[in-house]
Amino acid sequence: MGNRDANHGALARVYESLGCVVIDTHGQGFGFPDAVVGLVGVTELVEFKTEGEHPNAAQRTFIDAWRGSKVRIVRSSQDVFDHVAEVRKRVSGARL
Repeated sequence: MGNRDANHGALARVYESLGCVVIDTHGQGFGFPDAVVGLVGVTELVEFKTEGEHPNAAQRTFIDAWRGSKVRIVRSSQDVFDHVAEVRKRVSGARL
């Protein structure tokens, strides 16, 4: 089981405050991202990191091999706001 990043809980709560559902998956192993985030009908994989921290070898292998939507690396509350705004914009643009 992997270690939770120091900001994991705080960043998950920011997602939740923006109306997202967050499923904690940090203990899955094999480089699987820390969370599955659901918002506006979209499922996103999220890797929480602290400032200056980068994915380890197993995480990099998973990210490089993943064929779904890009794994989002989130380090700050601003990253969460940007991610949610980007997904909402993507979804609203698809409906036009």
